[in-house]
Amino acid sequence: MFGTTICQRTRQLPAPSMRAASRISAGNDRMALGFGGAGGLINMSYQLDASIHNTQWITGHFHLIFGGAIVIMYFVIVYDLWPHLTGRAIASMSFIRLQLWLWFIGMIVTTFPWHYVGILGMPRRMAFYDYTNPGLADEAVPVVMSVIGGVILLVSGLLFLFILLRSHFEGRLELKPYSFSQAVHAITRVPAALNGHALWIALMIGLTLTNYGFPIMQLAVRSDTSVPAFYVGDRR
Repeated sequence: MFGTTICQRTRQLPAPSMRAASRISAGNDRMALGFGGAGGLINMSYQLDASIHNTQWITGHFHLIFGGAIVIMYFVIVYDLWPHLTGRAIASMSFIRLQLWLWFIGMIVTTFPWHYVGILGMPRRMAFYDYTNPGLADEAVPVVMSVIGGVILLVSGLLFLFILLRSHFEGRLELKPYSFSQAVHAITRVPAALNGHALWIALMIGLTLTNYGFPIMQLAVRSDTSVPAFYVGDRR
């Protein structure tokens, strides 16, 4: 199975009508995962993360990874299972393609500006931003772009519900038992290192120690890294 492409694997899907949707999902999933993963490398670095920690960069990274790379896969799973759960045909493959592309485009338009304003220093979890302030004026246009992306995501989500609702009133189908994709190549023995958790846990620990070990050790042994308490109001 190793070395095969996603397109080769999706050729084996039992429902030919879902192949195009699966390929769109797989391609967009990998692009979103690539962009989001690149941002994750910055989050993983202690030195770089210090610049963007607790900014809108983090918000953009999380939404791009989960909303872009994961949720779009859930859509296709629902489209594939829906006829088997309801006994009804999917209403329109054209609508499905449109919905998937709208979701991907909307997620990119929403999250890329968040990454940018995070680099500019915009904090996350703020109730109000005064964009008339000269210090925040440069962040106004990217935020408007992210709102446009959010509207595209809303349209895609509503279209998803519309497709399922419309499909529920389509004609009934006589479906074969649900089956799964077949491997392109004959299944061979999986290397032991790739067939367990030990290697990945060791890599995780190694990366964590490499990125955070030295700074944490400095915080533990140095006496000039503490932050004094700052009292507010009458509290003492």
